[in-house]
Amino acid sequence: MAAIDRFVLLVRNVRRGEQGIALPVALFAMVSAMALAGAAIVATTNVQTGATRDDSAKSALAAADAGANVARARQARYAFVINPTNPCLVMAGGKLQKGLSEQVGGQGWCPAVSGSTNEGQYTYRVSPVGTSCGGEELCVVSTGTVGGVSRRIEVTFKRSGIANNETEQIGDEGRKHILETWKEEQVALVNQEWEKATKKKEELVKQLEESAKAIGAEGFIGRDGITISGNADIRVGVGTNGNIETSSSSSICGNIRYGVGKKWIKSGSAKQCSGFKTTEGNVNLPSVSSFIPSNIATVNSNARITTCTSTNVPLNCQKDGYTDSWTKQPPFNAARREINLSGNDILTVGGGDYWICAINFSGTSQIIMAQGSRVRFFFDTPEHCNGNTNQLNFSGNQQISATGYQPQAGQFQMPGFYFLGNAAGTSTINLSGNSQTNEAVIYAPDSTINIAATRPGKASSSAAGLR
Repeated sequence: MAAIDRFVLLVRNVRRGEQGIALPVALFAMVSAMALAGAAIVATTNVQTGATRDDSAKSALAAADAGANVARARQARYAFVINPTNPCLVMAGGKLQKGLSEQVGGQGWCPAVSGSTNEGQYTYRVSPVGTSCGGEELCVVSTGTVGGVSRRIEVTFKRSGIANNETEQIGDEGRKHILETWKEEQVALVNQEWEKATKKKEELVKQLEESAKAIGAEGFIGRDGITISGNADIRVGVGTNGNIETSSSSSICGNIRYGVGKKWIKSGSAKQCSGFKTTEGNVNLPSVSSFIPSNIATVNSNARITTCTSTNVPLNCQKDGYTDSWTKQPPFNAARREINLSGNDILTVGGGDYWICAINFSGTSQIIMAQGSRVRFFFDTPEHCNGNTNQLNFSGNQQISATGYQPQAGQFQMPGFYFLGNAAGTSTINLSGNSQTNEAVIYAPDSTINIAATRPGKASSSAAGLR
């Protein structure tokens, strides 16, 4: 009982005293004060952040306005040098140039031009010459960016109005000075790009010649003999199991191999470039029939070069690119299986295997193999081609090229021309005229190939089997 009495007395003392609640009250007051202080800090921070973002937004709007003014000034200053053919002012190499428009959101716009001001960065686009937007002749959409905040504006002008105002201010002498400056800049840019292209071409030719010299590669291979005349300029190795005959001022920059017991017969000023060697030996050439697809007659890409008509619409007709008229001057005679190119015709092929009888080039016509394609032209025997024995004919300034042939990038894709030929050797290939450098593989172990040039021409990066 004494213990119980002491416990009850203790409880009563706690209930009667004020000391027991002092600590909880103090803790509660401190937590409340901290909460109120935190709320004040958060509110202050939000106000400061909002003010900063508002300042950035205003600066971004000012930068966008500056970009629109720059665009307007440039359009006025150079209004007389842009036209519907070259409807835009584009920035290249730090200089303004005439250029083409591009599609953005399904509409035509000039390429974006960027710059900076004291306020921040801007990027603008201008509507191309000859188009209308918002009922006006010129639209400018400019975006300014400052501190991660972007604002965009759109303004419209009457192109004739700003051009007239500007030209009235600068006068005839001012316009003349601008035009002369523009011409000088364009000539300098063209000369610069020409020098780069020339240097790159020279370096590439040198690399090819050095590679051919190092490995003794045979780019032109003949089984029974090779005849080279005129001013033909061969820049790969040449090999045959028979005699090699060169005449006039023809030149071979590559190793020469003639057959066992045969020889190299030279006349005129024909020569071999220094640094290459001459050897004797024979090689075996597999016939085209050993690797031609067995279903080539029915499964091929001929439809791609066939003209579409109301009565004849083969799948994929006219799918390959052609610069002339498909109806008035079609590139392919389906009945004779002949490709005929003349004048400035350009045929861009992008199929796989084509099954044909002949290709005839004249003028400055071209065949181009599209990027990413693997094109092979297989030529049927003359007996199956209405007796046509002239199966590949070059005359004029024709050219064969491949966009995928980029040795400097390690890419060597070229179109292949493969001839079944015949045992009698009546299948002939005539490479003459002033042919440019051709990027192609020509393989014809059972055909006769004649190489000649009326003026200096080049044949490089090519492989041929010559009868």
